[in-house]
Amino acid sequence: MKEERAYNSEMANAYEVNARISLPSYDAIFTMVQSYFRLQLGDKSAEVLAVGIGSGTELSAWGPSNPKWTITGIDPNLEMLKIAKNKTFELGLESRVKLIHGTIEDLPLQDAKFDAASCILVLHFINDVQEKVNLLKTIKANLKSGAPFVLVSAYGDRDDAELQDRMNVWKSFWLDNGRDLSTVDGMIIKAIQQLSFISENHIIQLLAEAGFTNITRFYSTGIMAGWICHAGDH
Repeated sequence: MKEERAYNSEMANAYEVNARISLPSYDAIFTMVQSYFRLQLGDKSAEVLAVGIGSGTELSAWGPSNPKWTITGIDPNLEMLKIAKNKTFELGLESRVKLIHGTIEDLPLQDAKFDAASCILVLHFINDVQEKVNLLKTIKANLKSGAPFVLVSAYGDRDDAELQDRMNVWKSFWLDNGRDLSTVDGMIIKAIQQLSFISENHIIQLLAEAGFTNITRFYSTGIMAGWICHAGDH
């Protein structure tokens, strides 16, 4: 167990260090989402769904300071979930956290719907547009009417110079943190090839198609942006 925890800790450190280079405001995302959820949820007990919880940043950002929140996290990457599970124990959140290995389709059917949900840095890994819609629709179907939802994703039109300009901003983050130019240029090529970029208008259309309302962008850094919205009536 100690060896496994050390291995997971090393993985978590590498992932989270890179995330904070790629997104200098990485931690601020979770702080902002927490603030918005608190405004919407008030002081009541709440069930929060974190889709693509990965190594569990949501747990450390929201768990200790919101004792009335219960968090259900789901992710297809088993190794990342092991990291999240370790955080659950380290933070003493075992009674308020449920972790599920799989995708949103693996979320158990339940009568009680969630009071809030997040999907942070996930959508751009899904290439098929209909799969993006299906993900958003399934999240919406698991939310109470009016529940807040936050989406953070890479965005942009591949054919627009504006995205290239933002890629250069993103490039500067890595260079300023000591990565060499050839490595960073390779990362940009890989990102363009592997990430699914769609325009902000298209993302808003997908959210609306999935049944979300009051869609508002609240965040943007480099190649990423975030939108706040609410689950429409069922």
